[in-house]
Amino acid sequence: MEKVNYITQLNNVFERFHNDQRIKQGHITLYLAFFHKWNRKFFQKTLTINRELIMERAKIKSKTTYHNYLRDLHNWEYLRYYPSYHPAIGSKINMIKFGTSTGTLEVQNLAVSDPEPRQNLVPFYKHKTKENFNKQNNEIFNELEVLLFFKTNNWPEIEGK
Repeated sequence: MEKVNYITQLNNVFERFHNDQRIKQGHITLYLAFFHKWNRKFFQKTLTINRELIMERAKIKSKTTYHNYLRDLHNWEYLRYYPSYHPAIGSKINMIKFGTSTGTLEVQNLAVSDPEPRQNLVPFYKHKTKENFNKQNNEIFNELEVLLFFKTNNWPEIEGK
């Protein structure tokens, strides 16, 4: 078992994905399926894989697509793939560790370009309060005025009440 920092590994591989223009969504899901298995096996150096289970986890339906993405990840040095052409013996995968140098973990620095979250402020005079709503409705009609209005428009008196 190797010492792998889960968070550092994922952060570094996501940064590589972001900077690699060749990467597509299928590459990422396939890598994450392998990473999940690697994590479940406590970051063993070599993993024996079952294509059907990995394809199911990665949501890939086509064997051709699976093999194309796997070959790309191998060629682009995200992992090492050792195919087995025997039906009873599974293929092998070696996951490549990112984010470690001479056995020590790199310190994760926050990106300078990420903006700090901040709250948008609304000027005080735009706040809606009960006072402001009452000021808008300063025309108060009494019952007699309403009945007179309905009578002058030939509307039923019962609706005015």
